[in-house]
Amino acid sequence: MNCDVLVVGASPSGIAAATSSAKAGAEVILLDKEMGGKFDHPANTFFDGMFSRAGLSVEREYVLHDLEGMHIISPGGCVLEIPAPGRFIDRSRFDALYIERAERAGAELLRGEARSAPLLGSGRRVETDDGEIEAKVVIDASGVDGMIARKEGLSPLKHPEDVAWAAEAVVELPGLGEEKRFEYFVGSISPGWKATFSPGGGDMATLGVFVRGHGRDVRPFLDRFVEMFKKYKSADYDVREMKIVSINRGGDAIATLPGETVSDSLMATGAAAGMSGMAYAIRAGGIAGEVAARATASGDVSKGALSPYVRQWRREFGLEYRMGRASLLTLGKMKDEEIDQLAAGLAKRDLDLSGSFFRKGLSAGIALARARPRTIPALVRSFAEG
Repeated sequence: MNCDVLVVGASPSGIAAATSSAKAGAEVILLDKEMGGKFDHPANTFFDGMFSRAGLSVEREYVLHDLEGMHIISPGGCVLEIPAPGRFIDRSRFDALYIERAERAGAELLRGEARSAPLLGSGRRVETDDGEIEAKVVIDASGVDGMIARKEGLSPLKHPEDVAWAAEAVVELPGLGEEKRFEYFVGSISPGWKATFSPGGGDMATLGVFVRGHGRDVRPFLDRFVEMFKKYKSADYDVREMKIVSINRGGDAIATLPGETVSDSLMATGAAAGMSGMAYAIRAGGIAGEVAARATASGDVSKGALSPYVRQWRREFGLEYRMGRASLLTLGKMKDEEIDQLAAGLAKRDLDLSGSFFRKGLSAGIALARARPRTIPALVRSFAEG
């Protein structure tokens, strides 16, 4: 088979890359080992400010439950209330909607797994379990564990050691899903990032841990969080009735930052390139697809011809991601007692986390500096090293 652009992975970034490239006139194949089956994409909550920042709009077709904001909860139970409207979504409907749009734009959907993508002339020969595909440009959007870009010599994650490994339980408990706030627990309950409660409407919710620095198997942290959560909610519910329906596992590239994301006829996008966050990953994939289509039309698919993708992404999101990494690394070095003190200080100040990632980071950074000035050197150092 031959095509202009082959996108590996029907992740949000991969679907966006296929759609934008097809709309720009390229012949596109979107390849995923689960195509036509059930996708396992556990992310299910987003905040409106991030979608707006990425140029997307909320569509009711996939929304299961509306959220009014979030609670950030310190180890000692100090609660920061943040007005940030968000949504709990049905990922199956979400994926199906965007895949349908990719197909309508002209992308061909193909089930299969890419094994490698060696150079073939100026393009790539992609080896799959069902044969070979020759493509002028290959876009690796296969997630944080994606191997295509790495096998072909790229280092798309700048700090791969900082991937947050996740375990998330879908739970049922009468009325639990009707709550209106996403809850975000920080500290040793989930080292390096967060533990989360996402109400999904009705009796359904998800409980998750996202842990950095403790390897891939974070199930013990999830088990501990579930027990802690039951105690936390025991005054409001009969938590003995809580049932775990299923458990998803995965990784999030939240603190890794993009590394090398382009080479001759090869690109990486989304979580495969350290571009975390569903809305932002969609935007990154869209940029990658547009650049790939222009390159194939011009007949030049060299690294130089694909580099506008890197420059555009950096202009739109580079500062935000560096700021986010710096804040996360600083938080990860703090003891539970220090986080409690910080939360108490922040509770006395205005903290606006309702908008874009940049606005969130800026507001949190300013409040952090005011509430706990001694964190400033660590923030500055982490930002400079990003």
